[in-house]
Amino acid sequence: MNHQNQNEYTSSGNLVVSVSTASGAIPVEGAIVTVRGGDMENSGVITVMYTDRSGNTERITLPAPPASLSEAPGNISPYARYNLEIDKEGFNTRTFINVPIFSGTTSIQPVNLIPRTEFEGQAIIPNDGTVTENQNPEL
Repeated sequence: MNHQNQNEYTSSGNLVVSVSTASGAIPVEGAIVTVRGGDMENSGVITVMYTDRSGNTERITLPAPPASLSEAPGNISPYARYNLEIDKEGFNTRTFINVPIFSGTTSIQPVNLIPRTEFEGQAIIPNDGTVTENQNPEL
């Protein structure tokens, strides 16, 4: 699918990042959430936020293509893509690639942080903490 340049988006969607640990049982306060553009031409930092005591960031508004694109023929994607990096001292950093943002909706990105251990050299995580979202999210 073709994606418009983020500077050409004429609508917007919202994003809240919800950070926890222990498989979602304990909210993580003070995690640093960095939002970057998901397009190669626009991959710079858009904003940096911190989670509150409930583990959530504030709701931010991000540019997105208009919802009408989902009904139009062609290869233009009806969503914008953004990349997220979540960091908190004492936890492994998590990266999310191609998080979809749709016009007129609030996307909630759940993040489960895994504490670092003194045995960090022995891999307890099957990957490096990077998650690539589905290239074609269900509409």
